[in-house]
Amino acid sequence: MTQTERDRFQAMFRQCDVDGDGVIEQVDIDQMVQQTLARAGVLPGSAGWRRVTDLSNRLWQALHSSADADGDGKVSAREFVAAYRRPAFLDEVAIPFELAVLETADADDDGRISLAEWMTWQQAKGLSQLASLEEFQQIDADGDGFLTREECVQHVKRSYAPQ
Repeated sequence: MTQTERDRFQAMFRQCDVDGDGVIEQVDIDQMVQQTLARAGVLPGSAGWRRVTDLSNRLWQALHSSADADGDGKVSAREFVAAYRRPAFLDEVAIPFELAVLETADADDDGRISLAEWMTWQQAKGLSQLASLEEFQQIDADGDGFLTREECVQHVKRSYAPQ
């Protein structure tokens, strides 16, 4: 694994490890998702809230069942990386989860994400404006100022694929 990959996975792991105890448990995933949804103004019980919550539960179940090698109900950083590097996990769990989160950011429901929508969502996730802007520009393959579903899928695949 390259240093860039290691740094990326460490950042993702830290984001999921809400309590900072060095392992991910279901409560970490639940807190991360609910805090982000609340900061983004997604109303509890709304269609977007239900979809992201359902997929976050699926994300946890998949992490727990496929990555929790020692069966302790916790996912270590090593187990986390192993799960995300599996193509089936990406296609069946990670990409649908990431897309649901991104679709929730589509405030005007036009099927694409504007820079303003992206920045609002990234701020809700606690990311810096500069990092958020740089990521938007990387994802926006055609440079039209909007992110499409396909651009987002390709970005997620590139983000998690071995270099």
